[in-house]
Amino acid sequence: MLHQKPSSSTTRHHHQSRKRKVGRPVGSKNKPKPLLVIDKANTSVVKHVFIEVPESYDVIRTIVKFARHHQVSIIVLNASGTVSNVTIRNTYCHASPFTLYGPFKLISLTGTYIHNASLSSTLNKDPHCSFGISVSGIKEQCFIGGVGGKVVAQNVVMVAAVIVNKF
Repeated sequence: MLHQKPSSSTTRHHHQSRKRKVGRPVGSKNKPKPLLVIDKANTSVVKHVFIEVPESYDVIRTIVKFARHHQVSIIVLNASGTVSNVTIRNTYCHASPFTLYGPFKLISLTGTYIHNASLSSTLNKDPHCSFGISVSGIKEQCFIGGVGGKVVAQNVVMVAAVIVNKF
């Protein structure tokens, strides 16, 4: 039997089949990506809250009790309502706090309480608690200062705040 040399047309076809194909290699496919794991123990959660302080309750004590109960730090953004008496300290000098008897309209209440599980129950001398207040009286008098004691609600006081589970 004689073997014939393949014709040029079959040789050309044989070389074309050896060319590398364009695209993915045979057997490859979309592989699932690894899951993204977020450690929730290390994340801070920030939530907006509104705290309703009933008539004749101390506004600051209510805010701090709320934060302690939920074991969170709290940032007070503002409050609205009327208070009957306010104890204010002058933030610029070391004079003793003084109490004003109202009614007073709350213009602004801001401050922070930083949660620490080992804190004692004293509220007003707490180094992790600081609040500033602005109120206006009946005769258009304005009083501004740091909260140095009680801020008693005359009617319902609404407090807008942000709570943070880790600070």
